[in-house]
Amino acid sequence: MTPDSSNFHEQVLQDTLREVFGDIEQEVIDRVRPCMTTVGLMGGQVLMRQGDPPDSIYLVLSGRLRAVASRAGGEQVVLGEIGRGEPIGEMGVVMQQPRSATIIALRDSVLLRLSAQDFTDLLQTWPRLGLPLARKLIERMTRSNERSGASRDISNICLLPLHAGLDVAGLARRLRDALESELSRGTAAQAGPRLPVSLLDRAAAEAGLGPGGADITPGLADAYHRQLAWLDEQEARHAMQVLVADREDTPWTQLCIRHADHVLLVADADGEVAITPAERHLLAADAMDAAPAPSLVLLHPDDRRIPLDTRRWLEGRAHIQEGAFSHFHVRRSRAADWGRLARILSGQATGLVLAGGGARGFAHLGVMQALQAQGVDWDLAGGTSIGAVMAALAAVDRPVEEVTEVAAKAFAVNPTGDLNWLPLVSVIAGRRLARVIREAVVEAVGAPIGIEDLWKPYFCVASNYSRARPEVLRQGDLAAAVTASVSIPAALPPVLRGGDLLVDGGTFNNYPVDVMRLSGAGRVIGVDLSRDRYRPLELEHMPTSGQMLFDRLFRPRSRRRYGRLPNIAATVFNVAAMSSQSHQRRMRDAVDLGITPDVSRVGMLEWRRFGEVVQIGLEHARSVLSATDCPVHSPSWRVPPQSRRWR
Repeated sequence: MTPDSSNFHEQVLQDTLREVFGDIEQEVIDRVRPCMTTVGLMGGQVLMRQGDPPDSIYLVLSGRLRAVASRAGGEQVVLGEIGRGEPIGEMGVVMQQPRSATIIALRDSVLLRLSAQDFTDLLQTWPRLGLPLARKLIERMTRSNERSGASRDISNICLLPLHAGLDVAGLARRLRDALESELSRGTAAQAGPRLPVSLLDRAAAEAGLGPGGADITPGLADAYHRQLAWLDEQEARHAMQVLVADREDTPWTQLCIRHADHVLLVADADGEVAITPAERHLLAADAMDAAPAPSLVLLHPDDRRIPLDTRRWLEGRAHIQEGAFSHFHVRRSRAADWGRLARILSGQATGLVLAGGGARGFAHLGVMQALQAQGVDWDLAGGTSIGAVMAALAAVDRPVEEVTEVAAKAFAVNPTGDLNWLPLVSVIAGRRLARVIREAVVEAVGAPIGIEDLWKPYFCVASNYSRARPEVLRQGDLAAAVTASVSIPAALPPVLRGGDLLVDGGTFNNYPVDVMRLSGAGRVIGVDLSRDRYRPLELEHMPTSGQMLFDRLFRPRSRRRYGRLPNIAATVFNVAAMSSQSHQRRMRDAVDLGITPDVSRVGMLEWRRFGEVVQIGLEHARSVLSATDCPVHSPSWRVPPQSRRWR
């Protein structure tokens, strides 16, 4: 049955007026309705610009728009998004001030316009409408301040196939089913009575709108309004939508992309990497301000051990921004991969963040073992310093027992034992550590790879010495990036990357929970290796080098007088990380589940204590996870066992 766009939009109008003005009488609606004119915007069009005169207000009947403000120095700040049933511009009219933001249509949108004079007459005729309006303005100002710069919520996902021969309908059903499964387990399913996920393709449009309903030319014609009303009605009834575009640049493909919050460019990972005409036309760089965010979904055979040469897909695609959402690797029939994609897209992904701490970082492996045993999986992984090493192993998507064996083999030799005979740049030569990391990567996945080749989205944090800033590494050679993240200044040599010198990430951000949040994680599990314990030294004077050497060589560990004094390497490491310690304390409050194994008695360079430290992490994590108030006992944290099985 063809939807009546007039009835649908009229109901939205009445609901919006009552939302803005409270319990408004039908008499008022009948008075104001003839004064309102219809305005249609295509995705990317500007409704108003910052500084424009306040000549009217608008009510959104369908679509979505974004408010952007320019700050001093030209900085663009996203204030928020405006959807169906919300007013626009009423504050400027009431305050008689120029527009405070530029409003851009993110989707094809239909609005009703009321002139400033008619709006003023309405308030003068019915003064009691002013109080509900004032409340609404205050609510909007508060919401704007709280959500300034917030990322876009994803509700509409468009699948755009890049290769002929892909079973796009089957892939769309897999994604729809995975999204429904995740929404049914998460809190999003409890938000209201809406159905989980709709799947809208060309056939669905033809069935809902009649023959030709998928190929209506944009404009203000009744057929186009019916099309938008149909799409908007589907969105109102469902928590999310999967829109299946044609591979060709058709009107239906254009509409799907304009109506999407996120576009998934679906490709055969072994296929041709060339940019398709539809991709080039619809996601051109000059349209990215309002265009939906695009990502690659690369489809692999089920038995593939690790993706290779993903970089070739990303080169030349300026419309795909580097980040956690730049691309996804999916094995065609592996439920766990589709589940991970669904959790990330629906905002329910779990991120694992691992802090730095030298040899103490072996505890991360024990924590990962405990999480795996409890059925708690992670969708993204990231870390700093030794945490970057372990997070890389967490992102290869292999059983934790296997990657623990890889790490044990790699660190069987002292990775920091190759001292420089002439320490002009660093005390440690660093060649052995770089070799250990590179061999561990090859042992884990079978070949040297880039960060972008990992099954799970991954980042590591380094410090850019040349530019005096933190550096989040998401692409490029994995071993080199990890080596940069662990290169303690003065102790280890910096790593060259693009003409810059990179050193240990702990200098700026040793516990990058904030980076993980910005990477799209809805929940964060953090493993912090530091504890705020201050114990004063019971010494009156610093010992000489001879006294310290005698203490270390001739007294048992339990009776050493100077055992708590740091050596040169530990001092360098701790001083380098001092500037990030206050940040690290703040990050402890930002995790959903924080795990802090007590490894304070383990030295930063005590690599030989591998098994002991892994066990410390395992036992502590078990105790945390067994607690009755541990959040992982919530159903939304659980992952079905069959999805976790390695195949």
